[in-house]
Amino acid sequence: MSGSMTGSEKIPDQNQKTIFDKVLMAYRHGGLEYIWHKSMRRGLENWPSLKRRAIYSDPQEYWTLRGGEEYQAEQEGQPARTARSLWLARKVAGCQPVSILEVGCGYGKQIANIRAESGPALQITGIDYSPTQLALAKRHLAGMENIRLFRASGERLPFADDSFDMVITSAVILHNPPAMAEKIRLEILRVARRWCLHNEDTDITYNRYGYDTAGWYRSRGLTIIESGPIPHEVFQGSDDPAGESGRSQFCMVRL
Repeated sequence: MSGSMTGSEKIPDQNQKTIFDKVLMAYRHGGLEYIWHKSMRRGLENWPSLKRRAIYSDPQEYWTLRGGEEYQAEQEGQPARTARSLWLARKVAGCQPVSILEVGCGYGKQIANIRAESGPALQITGIDYSPTQLALAKRHLAGMENIRLFRASGERLPFADDSFDMVITSAVILHNPPAMAEKIRLEILRVARRWCLHNEDTDITYNRYGYDTAGWYRSRGLTIIESGPIPHEVFQGSDDPAGESGRSQFCMVRL
């Protein structure tokens, strides 16, 4: 019969093909090390303590492996992340700083939105310790004026005291263990001249340590202009707007 299949002819298993494509993409991204890293992230989902020990003992190594086009696509595919970034960018614009530093700029999402809200005159500097994230940022922000990007760690910022009108972080301090987080906060205070602005979630997971950033500033007698959860309306594109809002903490400090 015309068009019939013999026993040796089989329709390709689309699930197997998808898995193969994912493994191949992972190998091209970071070789066998990244395949192991990704499999542990997925395979240890129900064991956060073991997951932290297995793949998050070194946050810098984690974000070097995790950062890349796949991570960027994942983030850009979440409307609530974009809405949050725009909300933060408007908070920055409202202060009218002349220069800002973003510690942990990732692939440049927040910087791009700050540029759109504040205009080209604002001097923007971004640092990240992940070379993969920084490489993406250079591509993502290509052609935008008055932006500088450096590979550096937040625990030792390569800038003089009071270098920037404003220093910001968005989901960065929370990824660092306590001793490192303390160094980052102190470095931010050192280089900030007028404002510190943070979006730092308070929940604890395998790669989050759950800090009260506003409380840290209050304990030092600094002036908190605004603090509290980001409004749940910002997260309407999320599967869990109330949860996203509840674990968020926005904090703006005037120095």
